[in-house]
Amino acid sequence: MSVKRRLAALNRQLPESPFERPGLALRIQRLRATPHRAARNPDGDEKRLRRALQGVEIADGVILIERRIASGSMHGSRSLGKVESLNDLFPDAIKLLPERLLFLDTETTGLCGGSGTLAFLVGMARLEREDLIVRQYLLTRFGGEQAMLNAVATSVRASDVLVSYNGKSFDLPLLEARNIMADVKSPLGSISHLDLLFPVRRAFSRRWEDCRLARVERLLLGFHRHNDLPGAEAPAAWFDWIQQGDDARLPLVCRHNRSDLLSLALLLPLLPEVYRNPGLYGADVSSVARLHLKAGREELALQLLLREKSNLEQAGLALLAGLLKRSGQLRGARAIWKTLAAGGDQAARVRLAKHYEHDLSDYARALDCADGLCESDEKQRRCSRLRHKLGEIDRQSRFEYG
Repeated sequence: MSVKRRLAALNRQLPESPFERPGLALRIQRLRATPHRAARNPDGDEKRLRRALQGVEIADGVILIERRIASGSMHGSRSLGKVESLNDLFPDAIKLLPERLLFLDTETTGLCGGSGTLAFLVGMARLEREDLIVRQYLLTRFGGEQAMLNAVATSVRASDVLVSYNGKSFDLPLLEARNIMADVKSPLGSISHLDLLFPVRRAFSRRWEDCRLARVERLLLGFHRHNDLPGAEAPAAWFDWIQQGDDARLPLVCRHNRSDLLSLALLLPLLPEVYRNPGLYGADVSSVARLHLKAGREELALQLLLREKSNLEQAGLALLAGLLKRSGQLRGARAIWKTLAAGGDQAARVRLAKHYEHDLSDYARALDCADGLCESDEKQRRCSRLRHKLGEIDRQSRFEYG
């Protein structure tokens, strides 16, 4: 078949262009084939929605849903209570006042971001006398976005620290982009921010399959969601409302969002406990110890590693040996280096060679350790230097007793 005939055949197979306006008869035929659907009554729909959510209209197209979760309320195996000092976990959180914390979680029209994605539900919560006050701003019309964003900005201005889960990568960039597009001045870009995903990853990324909030809830909070609408279904639930006035799933979206906020409020005071007793929670002790070292808490890091010594992996043992040496406990450090070197750890063998050479001036043992290193220029230089030192000692000995 010629190229010209192939093209003609392909053209015949193409569907009708979406840009071609069908004839009047065809349009009437399509309308008749479409199932009849009652016309929407936006005002009546929104009144019904407000009743279902027990919310109030604060602006055209924006509903505010407010709930108070009492102190002592159970969420899985944990109960809502007082937030103690967070300085052990967040060194920059100096004199942080719990009532100035603002927990944030959003539900959006897409999970990948982008300029076409908007937040149709912004959940915010703060502590008042150990109770959690949850305020959720639900967008019921596209035209209400500016009013909703202004309400969110007002709440942010009354806070010192924002607390989120993956907010630095998702929630905040999205809200900041929408603020720019809606010409809303917001302090979101300048407020201090504690994104709890990062300390969770540090403690558990090598222990868990993933660090999603749902896994945190199950393994740390003992909370298992029942009859929960997955976050991935939230966009479809909102579009059902926008396009058809179907509000059946929006209460479930709001409940899911409230559960997220309550999980954040319980996870925040729990994480310092995890970092003080990582072994108790199945966390990565070595990684937690490194965070304490970075924050200048060397003694705490050493105590953690000593307490969990029998469970430490190779990297953790090497870290412990280094801290023992720095604290003057050379015998303990040497014992760990010997164990690691016997297992083929080249770095431990180097540390042991240095220890014998510089701390004990035992050049024979230092040379024995260096001889076991893999071939390299560094090995040759080290062995040459040690043989030279041993030769000098031998010559000096023969001179003195010769």
